[in-house]
Amino acid sequence: MRKRGAILFLSGLAFSQAEETPTWSHDIAPIFYQNCVQCHQPGQVAPFSLLAYADAAKRARFIAKAVTTHYMPPWSPDGPQDAFLDERRLTDAQIELVAKWAAAGAPAGDLAAAPPPPAPFSDGWVLGQPDLIVRMPRPFSVPKGPEDVYMVFPIPFSLKSVPAEVLARARLPDSDALAVAAIEIHPGNRRVFHHSDVWVDLTGKARKLEQEAGGTGYPSFGTPGFPPAIYLGGRVPGITPRRLPDGIAASVMPVEGGDIALQVHYAPTGKMETDQSEIGIFFMREPVKRVMESIFLRSFNLDIPAGAEAFTVTDELEIPADCMLLSVFPHMHLLGHEVHAEASLPDGTRINLLDISRWSFPWQDRYYYRKPIFLPKGTRVQCRWVFDNSDRNKQNPHVPAQPIRFGPNATDEMCEFHLGVIPVNLDDYPLFPAAREKKMREKIDELPAEQRSRFNWNEAFER
Repeated sequence: MRKRGAILFLSGLAFSQAEETPTWSHDIAPIFYQNCVQCHQPGQVAPFSLLAYADAAKRARFIAKAVTTHYMPPWSPDGPQDAFLDERRLTDAQIELVAKWAAAGAPAGDLAAAPPPPAPFSDGWVLGQPDLIVRMPRPFSVPKGPEDVYMVFPIPFSLKSVPAEVLARARLPDSDALAVAAIEIHPGNRRVFHHSDVWVDLTGKARKLEQEAGGTGYPSFGTPGFPPAIYLGGRVPGITPRRLPDGIAASVMPVEGGDIALQVHYAPTGKMETDQSEIGIFFMREPVKRVMESIFLRSFNLDIPAGAEAFTVTDELEIPADCMLLSVFPHMHLLGHEVHAEASLPDGTRINLLDISRWSFPWQDRYYYRKPIFLPKGTRVQCRWVFDNSDRNKQNPHVPAQPIRFGPNATDEMCEFHLGVIPVNLDDYPLFPAAREKKMREKIDELPAEQRSRFNWNEAFER
């Protein structure tokens, strides 16, 4: 029976229960099935399942605290409000229902009338069956640590398995390139696979470096060790694979020749592990109107003092040509605390691009705007990153706090802000890779010679 008229208390909060007590079957299951079970089910990243009433009920008060504090669902941006696709937020009304349900003792209601749970997670492809799957040729043995490991794996590929009609529809006119709609990276071992990037090497250098290393892959942090011809995409913790709007390709790749180079950051577990990851590639089926380009803001010159609660880094970039901004992707590590970015248009208009006041290292994502933002030539994009290297930061990997610099480990730091853009005019496409290279050179020139040598930065520009 659904009770009426009680005053419920939970974690210091009081609710006047004017009408009915929420139940699992009528109120809570629909909320969890729509917003939570993508992760909270067997085989996914969350530590427990919310598919069944019994699993949810025994954690009801914990769940209520997580949603009332906005710790869950994991969604970092505070703003701009309602600007992004697929925002993982509960409404105030949904949060109140979960809190009332937990405070009432997590009543089940009529379980026979509860909605059926979604289909269980399958370790298949989120975007459907890829047109092409490339896999690391051999398993890689991940050392037990303690240092993180950055490896690049050259992967030869063949298009023979792809139907001719698919290749014909994906081929860009008057070129030897195929339009890529999306990629999806499948870690072979989620325990150690932290993040990755996928490049195309047309120089043959990646394969040569692997041979010189005498094993499976070769170590390389920062650049992949060769001048990449194409960047296909990447994966970070929390990212959601997706296709772009109709007619927009995520990248391109050659019809023949070259290798796919998978760069992986491994986080050791304290014991020997193995990994053999794979990449699914999805080709465009519809005519291509544009291909997404990428430009970025960042700094390598990080020197964060121990105890600094609000160490701030800034960077800015001038947009080289009229473009539409589709997405933004910020990146920091465990000391990250805030990210703020805005665009200053030539006419003086200021546009808020992203505000994150509580950075979450485990839940990073590329944020796609519901409505692309027009950035005219000459727009200046500014980004501000804030780091907390104090003992008050519960995510700080060092107790007591230690000075932290830029580096490859999760216990080092990084700061980046990538923009996914579509040039308005086709003739302006070359301006965007030129802007990337200019920015990369600028940032590398800030570093002392020792760091440039240590991280192989100069190899980014070898031709």
